[in-house]
Amino acid sequence: MNVASLARQILQIRFWQMAVNEDLKRGRYRIPVHLAIGHEAAAAAVCGAMSGPDQLALTHRNIAYHLARAGAIEPVTLEYQLSSGGAGHGRLGSMNLTNPERGIVYASSILGNNLPVACGLAMANAAPGRRAVVFAVTGDGAIEEGAFWESLVFARSHRLPVVFVVENNDHSLASTIEERRCPIRLGALCDAVGVRFAGLTGNEPGQYLAALTAARRQALDDGPACVEIHVATFNNHAGATPGWPSDPKSIDLGRGLVVEESPRDPVWVARGALDPDDYEATRGYLEALGRSLAASREAICRVI
Repeated sequence: MNVASLARQILQIRFWQMAVNEDLKRGRYRIPVHLAIGHEAAAAAVCGAMSGPDQLALTHRNIAYHLARAGAIEPVTLEYQLSSGGAGHGRLGSMNLTNPERGIVYASSILGNNLPVACGLAMANAAPGRRAVVFAVTGDGAIEEGAFWESLVFARSHRLPVVFVVENNDHSLASTIEERRCPIRLGALCDAVGVRFAGLTGNEPGQYLAALTAARRQALDDGPACVEIHVATFNNHAGATPGWPSDPKSIDLGRGLVVEESPRDPVWVARGALDPDDYEATRGYLEALGRSLAASREAICRVI
């Protein structure tokens, strides 16, 4: 996957998430939905780094990865409607949604729960003749759990082909890192047990893809790697944004895909990564997609 393709995918994932947010404003789902507006570059780069039989073990905030792996919005929204046409046949909802055909083999609403499961999957992948990596996505809250430390040590001890991806949005539910704990120098922690570490910020598509591809290669050749990605979560913890009359957060598809004109917003960065021809092609595609959604779901067409 080249940088232009990755940038287009970031725009696409943002558009689909904002369409889901419009649905949430209208109360169209009966289950809790955790959007990840601001996490698109991380999801696109992880999925771009995956190859062949690689697997994903996700958290409750998994929508960006599902959209990236499916390459379509329908498997996700149909699942949220509890329809048999959804990725989980209407039985899994959002927080525990899997899609094994697309490599998403596990997702959990329990903090840190997916990490030891990922180690078990990676142990199976370490069998002779099978070269596959497990990407275990977690957050800055879960690295406070014993499961994270134990999984890191276990994976290093057994040289397991697993990449721990830590999405650091400086929040666990409603508290910042400063409000709830001392700082954790994740790079030093990984160095203490011999796990290769990379820290990413700025949402540059090419840089993210290169770092995660290198982490995958490390995991295959010599055991686990850990990549910390600093993300900004522009939506509320769960549900629609804005979610109430005085809600200071404001996301509206009618104002376009960019939420914040800064490197914190992966869409703002992705637009700059596209040359004019690429950008116009993507704009036309998204506008056509918006019109098709509008015909059945009253989505707003002006997307960029």
